[in-house]
Amino acid sequence: MRRTLASLLVILGFFAVQSASAQDDGPKSSPEQRLMFARAAARDYRFQMNGKSGKTQVTLQPEPLLRWNNQVIREDDGMLFLWTAGDKGPPVAAAQFFVVQSDWHHEFQSLSQTGFNARSGGEGAENWSWQPTRPGLELVRADGIDSVADSATQRLRQMKTIAERFTTAVDPSGKFDNPEQLRLLTKEVYRYSAPDREIADGALFAFVQGTNPEILITIEAFGADPETRYWRYGFARMSCFFLRVQRGDKIVWKVDREPVPTPDRANVYFFRQYAQVDHSDELEIPAARTKAD
Repeated sequence: MRRTLASLLVILGFFAVQSASAQDDGPKSSPEQRLMFARAAARDYRFQMNGKSGKTQVTLQPEPLLRWNNQVIREDDGMLFLWTAGDKGPPVAAAQFFVVQSDWHHEFQSLSQTGFNARSGGEGAENWSWQPTRPGLELVRADGIDSVADSATQRLRQMKTIAERFTTAVDPSGKFDNPEQLRLLTKEVYRYSAPDREIADGALFAFVQGTNPEILITIEAFGADPETRYWRYGFARMSCFFLRVQRGDKIVWKVDREPVPTPDRANVYFFRQYAQVDHSDELEIPAARTKAD
């Protein structure tokens, strides 16, 4: 009994040292400072749509859709940002900004049905641009679902039903003999409509590892005529690893591992490795305003 207890104490002490070492290597800034730093970096990116849609204003959503830390692959703080067509229109691109020790990495995915040109006005701007030339996700018609409901509440329930049909997994090796199963967040991360594009309703859901999004699914009620309107959906990666989506035993979507950093600027997925050195600890948090202010 004494030997067992002594061994347990040694093991616990080892993990305590490891945990303390990991914390020492982590960012020195506060969560508020890192949020300010990431917001500023996201605002530096500019998007211009190709073709007729070039007149569309692309807007950064003001707050991250999700925030997490993932110690499985050592991401100390991460945030999911979204750029949309107009203030509340369809998604154009998503990006994960996450810090590992002293470096920020920016991981982009096109969610647009058309090409666009993205550039950064910030650090390293002269070396970075991104021009995906094909749709960021393939939208397919959902089968076995009721006609698009009239009420917004019922439509959201239908979208959740579609998302819940799928099981998803991530695997660094690609063998999928023991993959990491992902979890569908119960609440959508973004909801939108665009009548001018025949999108009556739409939502973006996330499949996550812990709380870190690895796969996104876009679901839309499409069609100008309510009588012929139908549901469509498509998947997009938010990870460089092998990803798989199944419905029952059937694989319906699968992507291979992507090289990091991304060599092809026309790719719909782009990993900007070492995008920024972390200086978030130098930022000053604005003082909270009083009621009199």
